[in-house]
Amino acid sequence: MPKPRRVSPEPRTAFVWMAIALAALAGGCGRPTRPVVELPPPEVTVARPVAREVTERVEFTGNALAVESVEIKPRISGFITKVHFVDGQDVKAGDPLFDIDDRPSVIARDKAAAEVDRHVAELKELESEVVRNEPLVPRGVVTREQFEILVAKRDMAKAMLAAARAALAQAELDLAFCRVTAPIDGRIGARRVNVGDLVSGAAGSATPLTVVVGTSPMYVSFDADERSVLIARAPAIADRKDAGADGTAWRDIKSLAIPVEIALVTDEGFPRRGVLDFIDVAAKAATGTIRCRAVFDNPDRLIAPGMFVRVRLPFGDPAAALLVADRAIGTDQGRRYVAVVGADDRVAHRTVTPTFLDGGLRVIAAGLEPGDRVVVGGLQRAREGIVVRPTEVAMER
Repeated sequence: MPKPRRVSPEPRTAFVWMAIALAALAGGCGRPTRPVVELPPPEVTVARPVAREVTERVEFTGNALAVESVEIKPRISGFITKVHFVDGQDVKAGDPLFDIDDRPSVIARDKAAAEVDRHVAELKELESEVVRNEPLVPRGVVTREQFEILVAKRDMAKAMLAAARAALAQAELDLAFCRVTAPIDGRIGARRVNVGDLVSGAAGSATPLTVVVGTSPMYVSFDADERSVLIARAPAIADRKDAGADGTAWRDIKSLAIPVEIALVTDEGFPRRGVLDFIDVAAKAATGTIRCRAVFDNPDRLIAPGMFVRVRLPFGDPAAALLVADRAIGTDQGRRYVAVVGADDRVAHRTVTPTFLDGGLRVIAAGLEPGDRVVVGGLQRAREGIVVRPTEVAMER
């Protein structure tokens, strides 16, 4: 009789697990789904571009120069006995700066004065001799030759007196040189000598004492390309009634009053305004640039000689332009753009060409229309193609 065959438990176990999985899946499908919440459109601030006439400007780099700068040196040798200033203080022309030991000069002055007195006495004696002997010549008491010798001695005494008086004037001048004074108004630098130092007043090897620099006005020197210079001066020459073909206006560049603006490294915009004062007589052939110089008032005395400045020169005639705030301009892989909100409140990114600042706003050369609503607040939320909720404000810097 054949034996019954044993059934392996593995198929039944697999079946059980499959049933459990199907039951779990059926239970899961019966759960309620969560509703999808739609976020509101992001809020942004928009403003319309400012339309006005502006003058295009080109920018250069330059350096400040002092209009007046004097290195103080003594005109007489001696020991420094007193210093009258504090390093860096303001001085006026004529203010005392240094005292040099004047005792040798006083002695020389007194000696020269004594020589003058001696020659005055000699001349007085000889003049009286001439007056006394002149009537004796016709009577033969004094010969003509003797009288002429006497007159010659008197004339020599006059010359000697003049020389003595010149020596006295020189001695008094040397005595005055013992007090060194400020030659100009300005700010004084650091002293290079102290009390007790021996200084030399010899020509060509005089000891430097300090420097006085004028503080206002100030020069700014910069190199401009020849095309910019020619275009900048063209409107000014056209406005002048006396600018003829002889080039008078070119030589008298300051009278054209061409405006120049500068900014220090800490300035916002270009707040300091002056006029073009000088254009060099020749351009540099290697670079095509011309050395220019402008003059500026310096009421706050922040401009110091040697400072680096940014220079802005007007370029051409005024023209209509659109301006936006710098914060409205974004950058995407080197591309400059603004986010414009359309009539359906949908954002579009426009590629623009920003140029220079004018009154705190950036001039846009291309890419904008006068009625565009430009995002000035929330630019990072204004992604391309999304719908936003705009709030319109006035365009501000």
